[in-house]
Amino acid sequence: MKPEIIELGEDWTDPDPDTGPRRPARYLRPVALAVALLFTGALGAATPVTPMLTQLAVPALGDAGDMRIDNVELVNDLLLVRGDGALSAYDLDDGSLRWRLPHAAGRQRNLVAVPQVPDVVVVADDLEDGGVYVAAVDPHTGAVRWSTRNDVWVVGAYALESPVSTVSRDEASPTPPDPMQLTVRDLRTGRERWVLRGTPFAAADESRLEAWTVSPQGEFTVSDLSDGRVLRTGAVAFPPGVPQFATVYGGMLVLSARLPGGEFLETRYDTRTMRVVAATSSPLRFGCGDYLCEVGDDGGVRTPLAVLDRDTLQVRYRFEPGVHLIPSAQGAITVRADGSAQLGVPADRLIDLADGRTLLDLTGWAVQLAFDESRQALLTRSTPEGVQLARIEDGQVRLLGTLPPVQRCFHTRQRIACVYDGNRLGVWSIAATAS
Repeated sequence: MKPEIIELGEDWTDPDPDTGPRRPARYLRPVALAVALLFTGALGAATPVTPMLTQLAVPALGDAGDMRIDNVELVNDLLLVRGDGALSAYDLDDGSLRWRLPHAAGRQRNLVAVPQVPDVVVVADDLEDGGVYVAAVDPHTGAVRWSTRNDVWVVGAYALESPVSTVSRDEASPTPPDPMQLTVRDLRTGRERWVLRGTPFAAADESRLEAWTVSPQGEFTVSDLSDGRVLRTGAVAFPPGVPQFATVYGGMLVLSARLPGGEFLETRYDTRTMRVVAATSSPLRFGCGDYLCEVGDDGGVRTPLAVLDRDTLQVRYRFEPGVHLIPSAQGAITVRADGSAQLGVPADRLIDLADGRTLLDLTGWAVQLAFDESRQALLTRSTPEGVQLARIEDGQVRLLGTLPPVQRCFHTRQRIACVYDGNRLGVWSIAATAS
């Protein structure tokens, strides 16, 4: 299938006009080579199959000198590409251009997709005059729903807007900050809901959608983030020193103060009981398939991951230090956070979650989960010929194909998009017979 070539910018120049840009298809190897590599052991546990990737499109990503692999993001079914003065959206299904939105007169700093509001993407630009420009964009059309020259903090379905502020760096005489003021807006429409006025501190609890104001004396007020309705009030104490900030996260209110020498002290309170949280906190538990996983904290040191029975909370087994768990559609995969995450985290084993028994050795592969709801696990590893892509099927590693030396990939159940050659984005389909 001849690939469609899509140019994202007029300023891009081919580094080698005589030969033209490399096509990912030349890196795909026929089944005969896969069989030969199997007999030499080069594929490890991979089962040889006919390559299952079909190249659909190869958009160019603008000036290679300015390209960064984090300039591409996958949002719903769109590939959003930041480059050459515009934000461009490409259909992941066939690589076609959906829309282009010119940047403001500056450099695009950030792009945020919001799960609670799938029809909005928040784009932030740093302007040449030192200011900012933030826009809520419809990802389906590229239309700007609303915009502001102030900073914006996204919390659930709300946008918390505040004037651009600077941080004092006077080490000799720390002073309390100016009062914070946050305008709470509907993220989809930009409609103002209410104004949160700090006393001087203000913060938002993302997990409970609550707004907090705290005074230097520790007096606090908690309000409903949606409408400003007061839920409760109370008082706690800052640590010794000049109060500097208050924030809320992970079920804790964190108060910080600065000593004259520049050191910071923190005191943490449980937001439900308002009791001081000790350095050794309760273990964090979260669902792992039919079981619970638990991570503890021993004096600030993370304890190894454990798998528990949901009913009795008894520990069934515990992993080695540094081992994490990724629950995928193919089963539980253990990984080690000791390598590059551009193409996935280093994979260890496919296990039986009931007892930790090894089902498949995945040493040498990296793994990443799909960006859709399928939770498909994609395996990647670098070889002299390029980057091999594979999936787990019927308890074995099934090779999908070999791509160029890609730098970053996104995938769904039936599509893969990868950045390669510094300024190219390849889009491939995965055969429907793949799990």
